Amino acid sequence: MDGRLLILLTNYYPFHTGEEYLEREIGIACQAFDRVLVIPTMAGLPMRQTRPVPPNAEVLRLDVDCSAIGKAGMVLRQAGGVLAGTGWREVARQETGCSPVKLAYAFYYRCRTEEVFRLISRHPRFRQLAGEYREKLLYSYWMQVTASVAVRLKERFFQGKVKAVTRGHRYDLYGYAAPCGFIPDRQRMLEWMDAVYPCSDDGAGYLCSHFPEYREKISVRRLGTSGGQPIRCSREPAFQLVSCSVVRKVKRLDRIIGVVAALLADGYPVRWTHLGGGPELQAVRKLAGRRLPEGCYSFAGQMSNAEVFGWYQSHPVSCLINLSDSEGVPVSIMEAMGLGIPVIATDAGGSGEIVADGQNGYLVGRGMTVEQIKERVEKMIGMDEASYQALCGHSRRLWRERADAEKLYADFYRQLPGRGER
Repeated sequence: MDGRLLILLTNYYPFHTGEEYLEREIGIACQAFDRVLVIPTMAGLPMRQTRPVPPNAEVLRLDVDCSAIGKAGMVLRQAGGVLAGTGWREVARQETGCSPVKLAYAFYYRCRTEEVFRLISRHPRFRQLAGEYREKLLYSYWMQVTASVAVRLKERFFQGKVKAVTRGHRYDLYGYAAPCGFIPDRQRMLEWMDAVYPCSDDGAGYLCSHFPEYREKISVRRLGTSGGQPIRCSREPAFQLVSCSVVRKVKRLDRIIGVVAALLADGYPVRWTHLGGGPELQAVRKLAGRRLPEGCYSFAGQMSNAEVFGWYQSHPVSCLINLSDSEGVPVSIMEAMGLGIPVIATDAGGSGEIVADGQNGYLVGRGMTVEQIKERVEKMIGMDEASYQALCGHSRRLWRERADAEKLYADFYRQLPGRGER
């Protein structure tokens, strides 16, 4: 068939939760390619599809069991082939410095990669579509296992006759943010990829400094969000702080609780709401219960993208606060900016590339104390109304310049390697 096929490797999308950026990007992908084959590499049979895809997109279910038992099964099935692989042990030793923990993780990583590669390459529907379309592009949404699987498909199944690209975000890009403090298979993955797209200048700088020999393949391709209808932010009758993230330690909700407690202690009428669930939710609830008065905080729980936008439209909001220790480019900040909400955020990862200090909010250093962060909030509480509304207006303007999904994704698909014109 004289057409173009995009093979998109994800973690769960369109199953489960997460990878919200793809909810907007998939429509533009389907305009740029005749067919999009979405392959969620971590979706097991009990999971149900939670998000629709366009008519010319197809989802290939693999039934990958990522429970502890399932992962053990992957290792048992693939261990013999991995250990027999040419040069793997030497590469693993070079990557890990012979650390037993890192060696074990590298071995599991390779087994999981091989398991997913074999499931895909032997799937009848994958083989059918791969044979039907003349032009094919492998696109890994993550610069981790999915990228290694894309490399295996390019090298072994397609014999090097297709292009492969990957995005990079946070845990999949920065070695220090990954399990065991490093990402296996990085050198080989970079060698075989035709293009590598970190979502921030910070991420691109990190990769170029650690892998300078591949700097010509590395270029920033930003992620974006839909703007939605701007809301009217208000600081009355109370200053409404909102945070939106998965509840994990790295997100530092404990620090937000400390800031809110300090503001309340100084007599400021402040309320805080967190949007999102996660593994640390109960612990954070207990901490808030100990440190904050009842009625001054709330947890809205896990929400879909659409539900987050709906919440903003129906509740008072004064400022989004994000005090995470590590980030890529946070979707929560871009969504807030698109609605005209000012932001206070840690200058981590790519946050400083979308939040302009003093223009649409304030950046705080990772080493700042609760008192120093509190001073930034006090500044926003105490400014005159015209200055506050100017912050809100600048947030929307900077979103248009730096995070508008329609523009960013259209540019991304125009610039992909190995594509002809429609």
